[in-house]
Amino acid sequence: MRRKLGQHFLTDRRIIQRMLATAQLTPHDRVVEIGPGNGNLTFSLARQAKQLIALEYDAELTRHLQHAFAGQSHVRILHADARAINYAELLADGEAQPVRVKIVANLPYYAAVPILFTIFHYAYVFGEGILMFQKEVAERITAAPGSKRYGALSVAAQYYSQPEYCFSIAAEAFRPRPKVESAVIKLSFLPQPQIDVLDRADFFQLVKYAFRSRRKTLKNSLTKNCAARFPLPLLNRAFEYLHFPENIRGEELSLADFAHLSNCLLQMQRS
Repeated sequence: MRRKLGQHFLTDRRIIQRMLATAQLTPHDRVVEIGPGNGNLTFSLARQAKQLIALEYDAELTRHLQHAFAGQSHVRILHADARAINYAELLADGEAQPVRVKIVANLPYYAAVPILFTIFHYAYVFGEGILMFQKEVAERITAAPGSKRYGALSVAAQYYSQPEYCFSIAAEAFRPRPKVESAVIKLSFLPQPQIDVLDRADFFQLVKYAFRSRRKTLKNSLTKNCAARFPLPLLNRAFEYLHFPENIRGEELSLADFAHLSNCLLQMQRS
């Protein structure tokens, strides 16, 4: 079977087994797989999970997998766009909220980040995610404050989960062979974000503008990219109140620092 739109088949059985070991599936687990492709990982997941729902964007690959799993009632193969799925509705079963729903995915490079943000939106229905990305993206997701890769994606991942970089994967593990390396990360999703923000949309707007001009200080980046929302006099008051150095940069702020700054700016505007 062929793969469209830049996805590559994972063919190395050692990598598949390593992903399964990282997922630590039990016979009680419900699993969502995104981008099953030709089913190399799907068959192994189906042997270990109580229920498996696989979401495939390509219609031809979907039909192939539906035929392959026709005799396994605990496996559902759906033709769907993982960027637009309501995962709460997908996983609703008329009973109490499931406590062990895991995502296992070899995400297509072209849609990996949009899919991730959709997953974040429904983080409360998941327990863990074992997700494969292009290596550079995986490093951004799991980066710590102060590192070169740390950015808005890192902050979002920490807001919704506890991210962990698991292992790298050479290009030789795929067919066709991609031009970049990949990596697997583990996201332990939080039932609720670990920090309190007064306005979630405002918080993420602040984070986005903080990293838009990385060579500038945080204050200059915010005023340059959204002066109407972050006027300099307001920033000066907030920085003084929070004891932020004048030359601090966005990559130096932790998740909690961003939350404090967002809340402080909103409170000052409302007072």
